[in-house]
Amino acid sequence: MEFNITAEEEALVHDIADRLRAGDFPTDDDLAEELGNEVRPHLSSLVTKGWLVVDAQRSLTLSRIARAAISSGRDIGGAQA
Repeated sequence: MEFNITAEEEALVHDIADRLRAGDFPTDDDLAEELGNEVRPHLSSLVTKGWLVVDAQRSLTLSRIARAAISSGRDIGGAQA
């Protein structure tokens, strides 16, 4: 897992975490439809870095380590602008 993520990626991780807590299991298409296609490179980067996992139904979820980082309440990933 790569811990250095951008501020945009960190905001997206928090958004997805909020959605998951609310019982929503968004796909990349769902997020792109709502937030615009410019979100796709950030999602791809977060999957590559190990923050997001894509399940069998193509829903995005947080990796185990990402969930731990979110629950710690600290600045996750040493976000870089």
